[in-house]
Amino acid sequence: MSYRESIIMEKKPKYIFVKPKSICKDLNDWEKSILLLNKMDFAKAYKEKIRAEISSHGLFLRMAEIPDIDPVYDFIITRYTKKYLEDVSRYDIFRFIEYGHGLIIEDVHQQILGCLFEVGYEKDQKKISYSIRLGIDESLKGKGLGRLLTVYSCLLAMERGMHVKIGLIDFNNFLSLHIHVNQVGWLIDSFYDNLDSLGLSFEFSLPLTPEGILANRIDLDKVQSYIEGHLEGIDYLLIRSDDIESIKSVYKNQSFKIAAVIKQKENTPLFFALPVEEFYAE
Repeated sequence: MSYRESIIMEKKPKYIFVKPKSICKDLNDWEKSILLLNKMDFAKAYKEKIRAEISSHGLFLRMAEIPDIDPVYDFIITRYTKKYLEDVSRYDIFRFIEYGHGLIIEDVHQQILGCLFEVGYEKDQKKISYSIRLGIDESLKGKGLGRLLTVYSCLLAMERGMHVKIGLIDFNNFLSLHIHVNQVGWLIDSFYDNLDSLGLSFEFSLPLTPEGILANRIDLDKVQSYIEGHLEGIDYLLIRSDDIESIKSVYKNQSFKIAAVIKQKENTPLFFALPVEEFYAE
């Protein structure tokens, strides 16, 4: 049995991974310093930094409360198609706020301009935080607020004892994939082609540890260097994002996983996948 086959057969923990340093961003001095802190102090310091960054745009970050249900629902209507609105009701938002957490970005007039919700549960003997309904107003596009909300939600979940953050996303929602997979560091674990009304979807995850949050973010220049120095088909795969059959085959065989999204100016985005042992090697 080859090493790759043994990794697959051992069924390493599905959600606990580390992307190779050869494709990930280097930490800056501040990030290195907070990695020396314990988990709770790490989360506190990082949350303060995120709040300060959001405030620098003249905006405010706060936790969602029960009176926010109707205005949040009205905001979500502006950010999602009818297909997805049918999947989230006002009652769902109530549950997210009461039994998970909700995050809201608003301006000085208390107009909601961004939101993200979470609900917790257990799966595969892991405490899971499930992210739901990230939405940012079009007027804030390009400010990185989706990334900040996502990381803040990860920090809250980590403080509350969750082991892993997971989510479900459209396979062709490239903006959100870029934010989550490249900028935050999530790994695509599964591909679903049979979710009926939800359509073709990826499930992806991020370990809720300080290292998991900081060390898995993608450096696309490093990815390009990796491609130039390795053998396609063996060391990595480049999959056209519209090549559904290839994506299905990769996740059926479970020998590779998508670690990065490569946006191309005029061509179809590419998914960059690595052998599973690159993520679970001890």
